[in-house]
Amino acid sequence: MSNLRVYLKMLSLMAALCGCLTAPGSCLTGNALAAAPEQAAAEKEKKITFEEHIKPIFREHCTVCHSESDKESDLALDTYGATLTGGSSGEVIAEGNTGASRLFALITHAERPHMPPDEEPIAKEKIQLIKTWIEQGMPENAGSKIKRSNQAAAAMLGDVSLGKPEGPPPMPQSVLKQPVRVTERSSAISALAASPWAPLLAVGGQEQVSLYHAQSGELLGVIPFPEGEPQSLTFTRDGKQLLIGGGSHSRSGCAVLVDVATGARITKVGDELDTVLAADISPDKSRIALAGPQKIIRVFDSISGELVVEMKKHTDWIFALRYSPDGVLLASGDRSNGLVVWEADSGRLYADLTGHKGAIRGLDFRADSNVLASASLDGTLKLWDMLGSKEIKSWNAHGGGVTSVAYSHQGLLASSGRDSRVKLWNGNGELQKEFKGLSEAALEVAVTGDASCIAGGDWNGKVQLWRGEDPQQTKLVLANPPSIQQRVAATQAALESVQQKFGQAQSAADAAQQAAKESQARAEETKQTHAELAAQLSAQDTRQQTLTKQVAGIDVQLKQLQEQMNRLRAERETASGTLKTVTAEHARLVESEKASRQSLEQLQAEHEKLAATAATATKNRDALQTQLTGAQAAARQAAEDHAKLQAREKELAALAQQSAEQLTQISAQLADARQQQTQQKASTEQLAKQLGQLQAQLAEARRQLEQAQAAQRQAQQRLEEKQQHTSDLEAKLSAAQQAAADTQQQKELFNKAYRRPE
Repeated sequence: MSNLRVYLKMLSLMAALCGCLTAPGSCLTGNALAAAPEQAAAEKEKKITFEEHIKPIFREHCTVCHSESDKESDLALDTYGATLTGGSSGEVIAEGNTGASRLFALITHAERPHMPPDEEPIAKEKIQLIKTWIEQGMPENAGSKIKRSNQAAAAMLGDVSLGKPEGPPPMPQSVLKQPVRVTERSSAISALAASPWAPLLAVGGQEQVSLYHAQSGELLGVIPFPEGEPQSLTFTRDGKQLLIGGGSHSRSGCAVLVDVATGARITKVGDELDTVLAADISPDKSRIALAGPQKIIRVFDSISGELVVEMKKHTDWIFALRYSPDGVLLASGDRSNGLVVWEADSGRLYADLTGHKGAIRGLDFRADSNVLASASLDGTLKLWDMLGSKEIKSWNAHGGGVTSVAYSHQGLLASSGRDSRVKLWNGNGELQKEFKGLSEAALEVAVTGDASCIAGGDWNGKVQLWRGEDPQQTKLVLANPPSIQQRVAATQAALESVQQKFGQAQSAADAAQQAAKESQARAEETKQTHAELAAQLSAQDTRQQTLTKQVAGIDVQLKQLQEQMNRLRAERETASGTLKTVTAEHARLVESEKASRQSLEQLQAEHEKLAATAATATKNRDALQTQLTGAQAAARQAAEDHAKLQAREKELAALAQQSAEQLTQISAQLADARQQQTQQKASTEQLAKQLGQLQAQLAEARRQLEQAQAAQRQAQQRLEEKQQHTSDLEAKLSAAQQAAADTQQQKELFNKAYRRPE
């Protein structure tokens, strides 16, 4: 009975243990899961190196078949260099990208052949170490740096084209038109750029960059730059991205690369102690160079953001930076007339060009990379031969100093100067056209690749667009455009004003047309009366002629027939009386016809005047109709922009709410799992203790004890499964926390960039 009671007690404990292990939502962990999520995050950021962590794993599981002495598939994993080299099929590990690393897919059994062959996958802890090592850029040893790859940035940069990209030229498609800052007037224009392939102009403002259609002057979008004021704008060679350099004076500086079509940020590099005054991106988009008051050129990897090289020679603020179109050279100019050309890849000095007597404010390379143009406050533009590192042309371009220069694809040069002029030159320094209209010193110039549009910005914050073929065609754009709400109100007011003017013009046109119709009717009536009077006059003329002939005949008869004189005298007197009457009537009809003709001429003149008035009124009405149509279109566009802004705000708010709810749910699940883990661990420990006691007391129940031990091993296996479940939940929690942080960051950037004007 005693043994039976002990056996039943063991069965009861085993059943309790198994029930706890199979309960829904139960979760067990071992020592590996005792750490808090914060500790796990800290371990994830710990540097994982080949020599300390990865090489022992490869030696235990891989080097039997893959070493320098036995290179199956020509792959060796016993040294760092051989691991990076790969095997007969090429590299097996892609830096920063486990999804593109074939070795990782094989050891996780995601692809065949599974590695190690004919074995279970290696421990999950080891796989996690290999995963972290790849994501950290595969550091070799403790002295190596972690290089995290920005896969999102690499994907957004896409294929690189040094010429015109395929398809339509890149233009803003989904960039919001809501400005970050709305000011009464703009500050001095410090940055302008024109797309090399599209009719697109970028204008630097205050905490923002405004994008305009270079031909129509239409606002196409506003890109936030909350880091401060843009000082440098540069389009990539294919026109798909825009590099913004700037910051806050004496505080911070950086460069941000954004997508032209969407306005999305691709990468951000630099953490300067002062604003960035000059920045450029290499033609292959792999590097971003920036410089400013710190007198040092720093070049960063555009994907990882890692500092690649520093160039030190300048002794004063650096105002200008420009990569050559072939990417071989990098030119820089400073405030103390220093002009230096560097080897772009190595950062070694290529040429030190001397000749300017004032600050270098602008640089640009000709499309073939053989000629460099420099603009200086000494008033000259100079051209430099890059093959011989010598000056080949110099001319006085602007009185007071040249502030900016830019090449077009055809080799034309656009320049701006302190004489408030923007000028266009050919490659020999001959003036082609001069563009006027700026009210102060011109600080920046930009020209589209085909030179069809030219823009200039001055000290007063004025930005003017000119058509290349006709300098008289101009448009003004704003560095700090009005908000969507202001544009909605303005377009509505303009629409109402035009509608009112159109109504007045319509009424005037209707009245003029009615007066013209009435005048026409009176003229027709007068014409008819005149025709009747003319007919009567013609009949009287005929009758008068007939009677005159009769009198003449009678006179002849009087001479011939003296004897009949008395009788015929009476007839003559009668005819003479009738003739007098007809003559008087004829005179009266002549006067009536004359008065009728004068009245007709007066009415015709009045009709022509009214008809001209009607035509003018109709023309005014048609012009106001065009303005009305334009105002209606502008009002609709402003309303659409406002709706997009509100929709984006709601979308971010919903995404933030969803992330917060998901984070709360997973946190609750993890808390339940930890509580169940603690309870199960206590139960397991209690069972082990009772089993020990039963082992000491029940030597005769060895068979039952072995069964209990087997049950304990099974429970331990399930415990490990629960540990894995807890680990998976912690990974999900980490991912949810990251997603929530990303969403919150986007929301904060959105609120910071598009805060409503107070």
